[in-house]
Amino acid sequence: MKKLSTCTNDLLTYNKHFLSAIRSQKTSETVTNPKAVDLLHNIDIAVTNQINELENFDDLVSDSTTDEIKDKIASAFGTIAGNVDSLRKDPISKILRDDYTALSMMASGYTMLYTAALTYERERLANFAKESLSRIAQLITECSQIIPFVVADELSDESKNSNEIAEKALEETQKAWDVKNTMVEA
Repeated sequence: MKKLSTCTNDLLTYNKHFLSAIRSQKTSETVTNPKAVDLLHNIDIAVTNQINELENFDDLVSDSTTDEIKDKIASAFGTIAGNVDSLRKDPISKILRDDYTALSMMASGYTMLYTAALTYERERLANFAKESLSRIAQLITECSQIIPFVVADELSDESKNSNEIAEKALEETQKAWDVKNTMVEA
């Protein structure tokens, strides 16, 4: 049961750090693209809800997370989310790339938590982890669909038809996620 508690606390700590970064991004003057603003809002709501639900697992969530866990999470997250000063300088595309990476790490955390919850026959926790994973997967998809528009918008000075380019990039890059392509052996 200690491993399940560790897995839960790791994910809770990670989510809190990520939420802090998202909220900094939402208030940044850099983030003006309406699609990016909507995405950040959706991430904020989803992660806030997941944190609140995780904290309801009283028997698994410790009041204070150990310094070791905090150090690991902070170290990993430092490169992903960056700090507010660099945020003001980073283009939106880089911010979304880092958020995409952070969401992917969160997805693997929910996969681990789901598996651990099944192992310890914790049905309520398993259901929460599975539902949270589904929401994070939706956000990853949404992020991947917005990135072409943000990049094209950032480069619009170099092209008169940035929206057409973004549409083409979206169409072509989303094909990589088609189930037919993901089932092909390398």
